[in-house]
Amino acid sequence: DNLAFMNMDERLMNYIIDKSKINHSKEIHTTHQEIAYDLHTSRVVVSRLLKALENGGKIRLHRASIELLK
Repeated sequence: DNLAFMNMDERLMNYIIDKSKINHSKEIHTTHQEIAYDLHTSRVVVSRLLKALENGGKIRLHRASIELLK
């Protein structure tokens, strides 16, 4: 329920952290479209927010994967 009241950037970061914990890895293998589907938003929004997180030094984007830095 808390997820619904968070900003999309917070939801996205929590999603990445949760996926990395589940996989026991700092890298998750997924696409922007799959993340958008899981978070009930558009791929464009996810791509824009991922780029902002990368510019903020929290993640590093790779082809079909995301590396969690912090």
